[in-house]
Amino acid sequence: MKNIYKYLKNEFLFRINIWSFLSILLSLIIFLPIFLIITNFNIESANWIHIKENLLIGYIFSTLYLVIGVGITSTIIGVGCAWFVTCYDFYGRKYIEWVLILPMTIPTYIAAYSYYDILEIFNPFFIWSRNNLGLQQTILIESIFIYLIVIVLFSFVLYPYVYLSTKASLMVQGCRTIEAANTLGIPTNKLLKKVIIPIIRPAIIAGVSLVVMETLNDYAAVEYFGISTLTIGIFRSWFGMNDIESALKLSSFLITFVFIILVFEKLYRKGAKYNNEGGKNYLRRINIQENKQFMVILFCLTPFIFGFLIPVLRLLTWMIRSDFSLNDFNLVMIAFNTIVISIVSSMFIVFLAYLINFNKNYFNNDACKKISHLAILGYSMPGAIIAIGMLKLSSSINGLIPLVLIGSIFGLIFSYTVRFFAVAWQPIDSSMEKLGKNINQASRTLNVKPSKSLLNINLPILKKPLLIASLIVFIDISKELPLTLILRPFNFDTLATLTYDLINQAQFFKSSIPSLLIILISVPAILIINKQVSEEN
Repeated sequence: MKNIYKYLKNEFLFRINIWSFLSILLSLIIFLPIFLIITNFNIESANWIHIKENLLIGYIFSTLYLVIGVGITSTIIGVGCAWFVTCYDFYGRKYIEWVLILPMTIPTYIAAYSYYDILEIFNPFFIWSRNNLGLQQTILIESIFIYLIVIVLFSFVLYPYVYLSTKASLMVQGCRTIEAANTLGIPTNKLLKKVIIPIIRPAIIAGVSLVVMETLNDYAAVEYFGISTLTIGIFRSWFGMNDIESALKLSSFLITFVFIILVFEKLYRKGAKYNNEGGKNYLRRINIQENKQFMVILFCLTPFIFGFLIPVLRLLTWMIRSDFSLNDFNLVMIAFNTIVISIVSSMFIVFLAYLINFNKNYFNNDACKKISHLAILGYSMPGAIIAIGMLKLSSSINGLIPLVLIGSIFGLIFSYTVRFFAVAWQPIDSSMEKLGKNINQASRTLNVKPSKSLLNINLPILKKPLLIASLIVFIDISKELPLTLILRPFNFDTLATLTYDLINQAQFFKSSIPSLLIILISVPAILIINKQVSEEN
């Protein structure tokens, strides 16, 4: 008790000021919807017995198959491409290095729609199977094919998360190690297995975790291919059965998935910290023999071709063939909605992340540090779960505060904040860590006001990470579907919801227009991010 009192005295009586209090309050507000989900999942309904006995196992295993498959495949593609473009020199390497990030602009649901007729290729085989193997065996084979197709499609558009983090780690942490190993004549396979993989392991795990989170968040793509994941179950319970209690119970299982992933990431990254001493590293890349260059180029271009080029070409073809007219739907206004809500939300989120991070570092307040970590849990929750949390929050405060959270622009921006706060937090936090404590300590020693240090000292130094954070959040919000679909105001559409609505109406040709606009909006932002990261490394 004595130690607890001493801690509280030191932290809250001596260090708490208006800045620290504001950071703690904002962090708790962002965490509140998640807290309400965690504390309400034990409520059961009449439908839950049916779901538990007949559907739950299917939801869990479908989610497991997808997560494991996409995680492994994305890792192979992302790490392989990062290894080749970073450590080897071959024809077209500089261009390939850039195009490899472009699939990141393709949302999973657009990738799924662009390959909507892919199963027709296998129809002759399915007919043969039905005639020779029987109906049950054919259904099983079709299910396997569907899972494989979805896993491959997801991997081709999500691998950039692994690719970017691995490439950055190789450029910064692996350069000297690789050069030393090459000097000593260590074989490449041994170098990769024994030296490089352990060094870049934290970056790989971080990238794979993001891939898994995006996979768990997906709704439209898995719905289209008929895969019943936990996210699908949440939507069915909520909207199909009007059963919020069962949706909460299913959310608890999804949160368990997320918790296991976060623990796994923490364990595998434990103690794996490497410092970059001496500024930039310039790696002397290994020249590949001409007879082997084709295979390397083919390996690197395959995910780009199937994850970006083919979907874009198909969408362009559909656009040409469509009888689209501006009178069909107010495309200009919907595009405007998407851009404005993405810009406003991203600026607001980055501002909060910067403010809380600054307070955490400037005052070196342990309580502020710990509580701020609660705010970054939102990204680990799929949009459907965040939406449920928002619903619970709205019903809890309506009697106390006349605040409209559901079906309002304010509620939508707040839900984006809960979901994407961590996306802005990570680059800002890592950049502040690189700055060290000396700058803020010097500010306090010289009696510089926190507001002055915030605006005149830290802000100019952190312009680049703030820009990167803003662009990443902007892209994520412009692509976001489940959260927007549930919480948007009446008659408020974004390009993502318009695409979803048109696909549900089987208007594939017309759906190409908003789909291409989503990609068009995201491409410049992705290229700027890659340029900024490359210059930094």
